[in-house]
Amino acid sequence: ASDIIVTARRREESLQDVPQTVNAVSGEALAKLNLQRFEDLQSVVAGLDLSSGARSFDTAASIRGVSYAVRSQTSPTVEFYLNDAPMPPGMLFQSTFDIGQIEVLRGPQGTLRGRAAPSGAITITTRRPNVSDVGGYIDMTGTTRGNINGQAAINIPLIADVLAVRVAGL
Repeated sequence: ASDIIVTARRREESLQDVPQTVNAVSGEALAKLNLQRFEDLQSVVAGLDLSSGARSFDTAASIRGVSYAVRSQTSPTVEFYLNDAPMPPGMLFQSTFDIGQIEVLRGPQGTLRGRAAPSGAITITTRRPNVSDVGGYIDMTGTTRGNINGQAAINIPLIADVLAVRVAGL
């Protein structure tokens, strides 16, 4: 079995060496399970409840049953991060694509990421550019009701083994 690398303490390390509860879901697992919506993550992470309302400010997350009222104007109990930058949950619930890994960190967070999160944090890392190989993907999913989801990415090394660019879209 391969070693699972996480960034729960803001550095890459083996999941076995992290002294806290972390659930890691790789981009490959998301694709294999065909998880199209961010809310679908709750089906593979026990104790995680994700809900999105009709409006983007109604989105919320709870871990281990601890939640908060979205309209209360208080700080949420679960914080969201995209590539280490704090993000409002409404932006992440809209679409997920080109994901490298999602980590659900349980328990109080805040000292390493700058925002207090008494229940936990969800960190999303996009796929990193490959500095040595040209590559990419195209993925189309359709339903019998006429819904279509298309995703694509391309990776081009600019300076071999030094610099590359990756462009992805939904």
